[in-house]
Amino acid sequence: MRHTSAVDGWRRFGEPRFRNYHYLALAQGVVGVLAGFDVVIPWALAMGCPPFAAILLGVLPLAGGIAQLVVPRLLDRTGGNLRGLTILIAAVGEPRGLYFAALAALYAAGIVSGPVALVALAVLLAITSVLSSVTGANLLSWHSAVLPDQDRRLVVPRLLAVSLAIGALLLLPMAVLLDSLVHAIGVYAYALPFVVSGLLGLVELWVLRRLRHPGVVLVPPAAATADSEPTPELNRFFRSTTINALGMGITPSFSVLIISVLGMTAGFAMTTGAIGTLTMVVAAAFFGDRLTRGSSSRMLRGSFGVRAMAMTAALLTWPLPMLAPVLIIAAAMLGSIGFAGGQLASNERLFRLVRGPQVVRHYARYLARTSGAMTIGQLFSAGVIAVSGPAAPAFAGLYGASALIRVYAFRDARPTVAEVPASPEPVVEPLPAVQSAN
Repeated sequence: MRHTSAVDGWRRFGEPRFRNYHYLALAQGVVGVLAGFDVVIPWALAMGCPPFAAILLGVLPLAGGIAQLVVPRLLDRTGGNLRGLTILIAAVGEPRGLYFAALAALYAAGIVSGPVALVALAVLLAITSVLSSVTGANLLSWHSAVLPDQDRRLVVPRLLAVSLAIGALLLLPMAVLLDSLVHAIGVYAYALPFVVSGLLGLVELWVLRRLRHPGVVLVPPAAATADSEPTPELNRFFRSTTINALGMGITPSFSVLIISVLGMTAGFAMTTGAIGTLTMVVAAAFFGDRLTRGSSSRMLRGSFGVRAMAMTAALLTWPLPMLAPVLIIAAAMLGSIGFAGGQLASNERLFRLVRGPQVVRHYARYLARTSGAMTIGQLFSAGVIAVSGPAAPAFAGLYGASALIRVYAFRDARPTVAEVPASPEPVVEPLPAVQSAN
């Protein structure tokens, strides 16, 4: 019965009325993966970036979550023009692959030195990551405004699954190709995935112009609404997701571990990323179907436990060095399962806990808190590695700490007896023009 329901859901998503969302999934999948950290981190290391600085690069996109706090004010200043604001921000941020490609070519040609190129990369990442994060959050608000609740539950998880699948399927052959091209033409090779990403970023802008207009989107001041104060359930949601985000931040990048500690190739690092992304595709499809009938709070709590298992698998690479490649891939797969389930459950949990325009405000708070916690964690992780160097004990300690933090988040998310619902978890449909996934 469940299998039939899942097949029917994908069949419905394939209907012509969702054609623009199919195009959006294609564009976002290519942009997100080929201009993402699975490519950027190996490229930065190839330009001579120290391992601790490569981890610090991961801090830069987190500012996008904090920047989401200004979205209600921007909507107010633009008269609630969510469509125009989103397209304008996307026009700068989504073709970022073209900026990276130009920088890769300048460095390979010797026009720009390594230190200058790394500083330029950090600046580009900081700017485009903020813009991309705001674009993604605004698109969730856009989907909520133009799609009935039933269609939103159908489209959003499948949009994520398809975009991840497309990106991963491109990343696998690109990983093999890059290892060969780097030997032949050096770091010029990294311009290839970036160019492809940049071109699809332009396609994404074309798709955004084709989506239904979301109308006027205004978020009233908190003082003007009766439901502006978080409930105990919402407070616990904020707390447990923030704890988990701290664990995410402490986790060193698998690319840095693979290349700088284990001495494997950039191609293997990208292949591991592609396998993780493909796993996330299956997980997103599975969890998306489960969320139509199941509990978002239980799914979110379970995702913390799965991520603790992922960190444990990474930790086992030191006592079991012969199994290191298998354990790293297992850690990537488990982490992807936990991330997909947690991302979908977090979004849906907010839909079910918050009514009306306050969804936008509380979603901004959620992003700001989790992004801040991840920033603190990554700064701590980078500091440890800066002091110790790319040493195995430091990485092992960080993965172990991350696992323990996820266990604590799992325990913290356990509902009290008074909060366990006697009936299935209610589904709250947000009002039009409100709503807002590492």
